[in-house]
Amino acid sequence: MRNRMASISLVSGMTLLTLNVAAFMIPALLFLAGLPVMKADFWLAAALAALLSWIASKKLAEEQHMKVFAMSAGLSALLFIGGFVVCGYFYDLSYDGQAYHQEAIIHLAEGWNPVYDKEISMPTGNSIWVNHYAKAAEIAAASIYMATGLLEPSKVINLMMMAASGLLSLAALLTLKPENKVTAWVVALLLALNPVSVYQSFTFYVDGLLGSLLLCLLALGCLIFTRPGWLLTTVYTLGMIMMMNLKFTAVGYAGVLTVGLLIALYMGEQFARLKHLFRMAAVGGLIGVLLVGYNPYVTNTLHYGHPFHPLAGDNAIDVVKNFTPRNLERMNRFERVAASYFAEPMGNRTDKKPTQFQWPFIFSAQALPTYAENDVAVAGFGPLFSGALLLALLVLALALRRRPGITLAAIGVIALVVVTSLINPAAWWARYVPQLWTVPLICVWLALCVKGYRFLNGVGIALAVVIAANALLVGSSFTTRQWAMSEELRGQLAQLQSASQPVKAEFTYSWSNRERLKAYGIEFKEETPLVCSSEKVTLIKSGTTLCVDQDKQEMQVKAK
Repeated sequence: MRNRMASISLVSGMTLLTLNVAAFMIPALLFLAGLPVMKADFWLAAALAALLSWIASKKLAEEQHMKVFAMSAGLSALLFIGGFVVCGYFYDLSYDGQAYHQEAIIHLAEGWNPVYDKEISMPTGNSIWVNHYAKAAEIAAASIYMATGLLEPSKVINLMMMAASGLLSLAALLTLKPENKVTAWVVALLLALNPVSVYQSFTFYVDGLLGSLLLCLLALGCLIFTRPGWLLTTVYTLGMIMMMNLKFTAVGYAGVLTVGLLIALYMGEQFARLKHLFRMAAVGGLIGVLLVGYNPYVTNTLHYGHPFHPLAGDNAIDVVKNFTPRNLERMNRFERVAASYFAEPMGNRTDKKPTQFQWPFIFSAQALPTYAENDVAVAGFGPLFSGALLLALLVLALALRRRPGITLAAIGVIALVVVTSLINPAAWWARYVPQLWTVPLICVWLALCVKGYRFLNGVGIALAVVIAANALLVGSSFTTRQWAMSEELRGQLAQLQSASQPVKAEFTYSWSNRERLKAYGIEFKEETPLVCSSEKVTLIKSGTTLCVDQDKQEMQVKAK
C-alpha cells in the first residue's frame, strides 16, 4: 500500500483480530487433544499475532515494512494494555454476564474441557447455556484470565475487537478513497462506536463483540474486492471461524456475508479471487463447525439431535418471546423493526409493555439512563437512530440521481447488511442485529465522496453530526452510570472485608460473584435460603446477598 496510514491501520487491525481469534482457536483445538485452557495459550496467541503482523508488514509495506511493523505492533500492544487496565476498573454488572458468561469462563479456567468432560451442573439453573451455547468469547477470555490471573480485565476482548473494527474500516476507506482522509477517519470511528458494542463493552455479553467482528469482515471484504492476495482472505476466514462460534445466529450471518462477497467478486469478474475465497471459506466453515466448534455443534447434535440445541430441535426454547412487547407480537418482522427503532427506548422486560412511538430527532433526557444498561430492547441503537435512518434515505435518493453507479454499489452493501439482519426474526432487538448500525454510516461515506454536489454533502455532514451526537449520548450515559455502580460495588466489598469471616452468602443467579469475594479476601459460606441475625447487604446489580456482622464493624471503628 502506498498510503502508510492505511498500511498501519490494516496491519494493526489484523493483528488485534488475529490475537482474539488465536486466543479462542488455540485452546479450542487443544480441547480435542484432551488438554484444558492453559496459561501458555494466550502468550502463544500473542506470538502468532506478532508473526502475522510481521508477515503483513512485509507484504503490504515492502521497503517500509520495519517502520510499519514497529508502529503496528506497538499500537496493538498499547491498545491491548490500555483496554486491559480500563476494563479492570469496571465490573460486569449485567445479568447474562454474571449468570452464565462468567461462569463459563471460570469453569474453563478451572480445567473444564467441554469436549470430553461431563456437562457442568450449576445451582443457579444456568447450566444449559454454559453447556450448549457457542463459546468463542468465553474461551478467549478464559485464556487471558489464565495468563494474567485477573477475571474482570479479560473483558478486553470487546475493546480489542472494537479497535480492530475501526482500524480495518479506516484501512478499507483509505484504500477506496485515499484523498478523503478526514471523512475516512470520522466514518471509521463512528462505525466502531456501535451503540451495542459500547453498552456491552464492560461486560461479557457477546452481541457487541459480534457487531465489531461483522464490521471487521465487511471491511476485509471491501479490501479483498479491491486488492489481490492470500493474506486478506486468510484473515477473513479466521474472523469468520470465530464469528460462527460467538452465537448460533452468527453462522447465518457469516454465510450470507460470504455469499454476498462471492457474488460481488463474480460480478466484478474477479474469478481467481472468487475461487480462492470459496475454497478458504468452505474449509473455514468445516473447521469452525467440526473442529474448534466441536462443542457445541457436534456435541449438541450427537446428544440432543440438533446443532443449535436448546434454541432449536425438540423442546426448543424461545429466548425472545417473553421479552417481546405485546404490540410487536401482532406484527411481521418488517413492521417490528419499524416499530422498535421509531420508539421510545426501553430495556428488556417481561411485562410486555407496548412500544411508544417517538418522533425522529426528538428524545427525552429521562430516557437516556436506559442506555446505561447492557441490553436495550427497543430503540437499541440510540435515541437519534431513527432520524439518522431518514437522513440516510434522503442521501440515497439524492446520490442516485447524481452518481447512480457508486450509489448502486452502496445500496448493494446496505442490502447485504439488511438481509443478514432480517433473517433473524428478532431484528427489532438491536443486540441481535448489531450490523444495522452500519447502514446510515455507509450513507455518510457515500454523501461525502460525491464531489461538486453541495446539498448532498451538507446532508451527509448533518447525518454524520446526528450519528456522532447519538454515539455521544449513548456512550456518556453508559460510562458514567457503569462507573458509579462499579464504585458502589467496590465500597460494598470493602465493607464486607471488615465483617466477621466467613460471611453467609446467597448467590441466586450470580454464583460467579464468589470470585469477586475471593479477590477481596472475603471468606464466605453459602446458605440457601439465607437467614441473617444481623444486617443484610445485597451487592449492586448482582442478586448476591450476604450477612454483615455489625458488632465486629463497630469494634473496629472504636479501635481506630
